[in-house]
Amino acid sequence: MKRSRRISAVMHKLLIENGLNGFTVLEARDLWLSLNNMNTNSAEARKKVYRSILHFEKKCWLRTEGSGRAKRYFQTVQFKELHKNVTTNNQVNTKSQALVQDYSILNNERNEYKGELEIVLGEVDEYQSVISRFPELENKLAPLHQQAKERAALLLGKVNVLTKVLNTLYEGNEAC
Repeated sequence: MKRSRRISAVMHKLLIENGLNGFTVLEARDLWLSLNNMNTNSAEARKKVYRSILHFEKKCWLRTEGSGRAKRYFQTVQFKELHKNVTTNNQVNTKSQALVQDYSILNNERNEYKGELEIVLGEVDEYQSVISRFPELENKLAPLHQQAKERAALLLGKVNVLTKVLNTLYEGNEAC
């Protein structure tokens, strides 16, 4: 029985989940930062990704072409063979977990926009209240009132789009 090989979470996300191939260190770093949504220092992220790439290169799982900043890394046949025996059930579970995580991000964004929308609608109401009580301020407050209404419209649009997207995604999951 063959011993299983462990790979780092960084390289698993980059090479297996996202199928990264023919990449530079900076491209891998940027993808890693976008996937993790962390406030990580880009220099530290680059170092972490580069260490993982070197480790894979030493194991002959990655090959290189070019030099310097133009150096590109490619998956080798040996690396692809390691993951050929993964069961389809595991792949489906991994993909569905990743999709649920992505959906939760959309849900969080929608909730943030809803909160901002409520605040802006409160501002609009307050501008209307102040203008009705002090009509002489209408000329000075009209631009601020208009800006608040425009922000409210923009936020409402974002909330509506994310709601429709989430509804569509959840309907798609139920059908499967």
